[in-house]
Amino acid sequence: MIKFFRTIRKKLIEQQNVRKYTIYAIGEILLVVIGILIALQINNWNEKKKNLEAVTNIILELETELINNYEHANLVLGFWSVQDSLSKRVIYDQLTIDDYRKNDLLSIVSTNWFVYMPDMENLNLLLENETYADDRLKPVISTAKRLRNTGNLLDEQWTILRRNLDENLATVVRNIGLVRSDSLSMARSYEYLLTDPDYKRSVELNWVKIQNYYDYISRYRAQTIALLSTIKVVQEDYDPEELETLYAEIGMKPFKAYDCVQDFFERNNELRSGYLIGNVSSEVVHLSIINDGKVSGSYTLLPYQFRHTRSEYAGLDGDYTVIAEQTDAQGNCIERFIAVNKGYLIIN
Repeated sequence: MIKFFRTIRKKLIEQQNVRKYTIYAIGEILLVVIGILIALQINNWNEKKKNLEAVTNIILELETELINNYEHANLVLGFWSVQDSLSKRVIYDQLTIDDYRKNDLLSIVSTNWFVYMPDMENLNLLLENETYADDRLKPVISTAKRLRNTGNLLDEQWTILRRNLDENLATVVRNIGLVRSDSLSMARSYEYLLTDPDYKRSVELNWVKIQNYYDYISRYRAQTIALLSTIKVVQEDYDPEELETLYAEIGMKPFKAYDCVQDFFERNNELRSGYLIGNVSSEVVHLSIINDGKVSGSYTLLPYQFRHTRSEYAGLDGDYTVIAEQTDAQGNCIERFIAVNKGYLIIN
């Protein structure tokens, strides 16, 4: 090919035809430019394919990460559920010296802790590489961003709780110590724990912060499954039945359905929690979440959109009954659902 062009160029020079030679030269330059552009385009296609494959691999790793984070959240929430129960016994004056002697956890109820630290390596990698994701993955990216934001709020709640725990530890050590086990020191400790009003107020304040922390862990837990659900629908074309199977495998249960005029009451023992809600229909879905009679959030879910709900503070005597009400665009009730522990609501 090069020899061919060299021959043409030599002939034009010998003919001393400036016009033809100029046209030829321009044409040769254009061919070179076109060749470079084609090469660049091919390189861009290869690079894009490479980046898409990298994003796909990140998402595959992310799925495992989300399941692990969900299971870890269940473990941590179980700890804080016990803390809730123990704190209420202190607040309601339901303890005796024998209770403290038999259960060492009661003495540290205002200082004990278990932090939830989800793995976010692949979540962060996905968001760092979001520019390489194609348009089909936009719902995955937006749901991932909501999870990251929920994680930031969770970290803030832990900072608040941890600060309070440190203050409680200093107060307890100042009044009773934690390492002395002689009979006189123990008797003084029990007297303080059973009768000191400031101590009981500190336990109650700590209980409030526990509720907040529990709430945000539960929101994060629900949002991990919202992201997992979005990935399954977008990447693997999961249908509602496959999603239900996935939820059952990790111990989740569907909300219980009721009609709009039926009276019902069912106490929920999961405390102040956020839940997974999703829309797997082709229509826009309107939902209101009611906690102990108070509307904590109204949600408009687009087709195949998943997210967590927020909860409402119910106080020590709250029953934490959570009702989800599906309405039409005018706000008229279509159906009601009641939350269950580790529950979810998917509208199809």
